[in-house]
Amino acid sequence: MTLEAPLADGRTLRLEAFGKQTDEYDCGVREVRVYDGEDLLQTVFAREAIELEWEFGDGVLVEDFYDYTKCWSPEETMEVLDLNFDGNTDFGLFGWVPNNTIPYYYWQWDGERYQFACTLQDVEVHLETGEISTEYKVGWGGVQYQQDFYRPDGEGNLYLVRQERECSDFPNLDYDRGCALETWVPREDAVIRPRPAEQDEDKLVLIRREIPVYEIHTDNTASHFTEIWEMRDGRLQMTSRDEYVYD
Repeated sequence: MTLEAPLADGRTLRLEAFGKQTDEYDCGVREVRVYDGEDLLQTVFAREAIELEWEFGDGVLVEDFYDYTKCWSPEETMEVLDLNFDGNTDFGLFGWVPNNTIPYYYWQWDGERYQFACTLQDVEVHLETGEISTEYKVGWGGVQYQQDFYRPDGEGNLYLVRQERECSDFPNLDYDRGCALETWVPREDAVIRPRPAEQDEDKLVLIRREIPVYEIHTDNTASHFTEIWEMRDGRLQMTSRDEYVYD
């Protein structure tokens, strides 16, 4: 697979992914060669991301199997995008076959070469807010799905600005309107880079919760409400409870 990667300085690099069919159903990328015209600038190896992401360390994974990513088809193995809004094209490799949203290993252009940055799932770039979002299934602590929102710092590194969680572990939840929605943000002194969400749980604070609920009356009729809870005076408080009427 070959993709173009425009840079802020006007050049356009060429990214060529090399790999093989790894088994009956999947293929994988071993390396990405970065060309400026006919000059080979850099060779990026998938093993670098695999060892860092799974914390196995250099030389632990001796089998050739770990030299390759794992993907459904050659056409989906690589993507290009600008992760940190600096005008330079970054790229990602489809990491492995997931049970929910697709994980990509991402490399960012640092002005001279590509450096491995992070692993993210289902990335969407929001130009209007200068953020990127990721979405994935969680399945712990009553959280069903979660979106993480990141912005770049002055050096182009991504840091978390908020999390949006879909939660199902509430009494009288009106499932016809979906799950409760929670907004979490990093604590004032916390800087959180892309990583598994549960690793930084103690660095986050809940600032808002929206819960669709119902009440059953003595005559077996039901009323439906939307509760809004917000952080006020250092604690989460209900700030509104409006009746919801189905059409």
